[in-house]
Amino acid sequence: MDNKLIRDKLCNDFPSVYIKEIDNALKINKNSYTATYYYLEDQLKNNSLKLKKVPGKQRQIVSIPELESIFKSVKQTIECSCCCEDKMIEEFGQCSDGHLICKVCIKKHSENTIYQQLSCKIKCIDCSEKCFGEFSEETLQSILNERVFAEYKNLKKMDEINQLCVDDINIKLCQHCGAGTDIGENSEQYLLVCMECFKDTCLKCNQVDHPGKSCYSLGNVTQSKRQEIEDKMTEALIVKCNNCNKSIFKNEGCNKVTCVCGTHNCYICKQIIPKSVGYSHFCRSHDCNCNKCHLWEQNTKKRLLNAVKEEYDSETKKLINGLL
Repeated sequence: MDNKLIRDKLCNDFPSVYIKEIDNALKINKNSYTATYYYLEDQLKNNSLKLKKVPGKQRQIVSIPELESIFKSVKQTIECSCCCEDKMIEEFGQCSDGHLICKVCIKKHSENTIYQQLSCKIKCIDCSEKCFGEFSEETLQSILNERVFAEYKNLKKMDEINQLCVDDINIKLCQHCGAGTDIGENSEQYLLVCMECFKDTCLKCNQVDHPGKSCYSLGNVTQSKRQEIEDKMTEALIVKCNNCNKSIFKNEGCNKVTCVCGTHNCYICKQIIPKSVGYSHFCRSHDCNCNKCHLWEQNTKKRLLNAVKEEYDSETKKLINGLL
């Protein structure tokens, strides 16, 4: 057997595992590809290996018929302990305590936490045991889109500021450079002049200042009324898990949503979907008039309008249309 070829293949199979761990596994299993593969897989499932933050590059491997049949004999997937789906090792992220969670589950959990401003600390959601580990900033940056990651950075910066500050100050963030400034607890000022970059932020809409222009879609609506409308529109996009009562926020994907506890819920009728039922709960056709819930969101705008129909009038029309 070509030991170098086996080593290179294992490096390709486990791009996030350090080479020294692969070498050690090969030594324990006497250079057997199959035995070493399943040994490393067990190590990953038991959270015994620390993974690289950036996966290694794929290596060029010469095709040898004798080895090809061995390479194809192994099942090259790992089960996510959150959604219970089998996925390739490169589709996983690792928490600080070593648990492997697929990137899809990390993304959903992170977005829920960030959008609801629950915390800047994205906790592990391993369902096999209680874990107090967190996902690193590097892991989140590789998974989240730029807009969500920027919101995460804002939450993190505010948390750092709050830990350093006393209770009676009112910190606002500059929308240009992200620096925090205390404007005073009872301040009625509408403009923040950043002392770091010397650029202005409008405190009415918390956006980059817009001299001579009204706040985006704000119209004549009071701040408290606007907050009430925004809260109702946000609530319309949130589903409460029927198993643990945690909030699930969906901004993309199909209407089968998975809670951090592993329970599958329908985003339309808000009922639990048993594993035995799965996607058969839904209709996949866009123009069907059957009684099943549609797999894909039919009209998010209509859902949001229904949530605020009682507030929709001549004064709030501009605001609501701008938020849709």
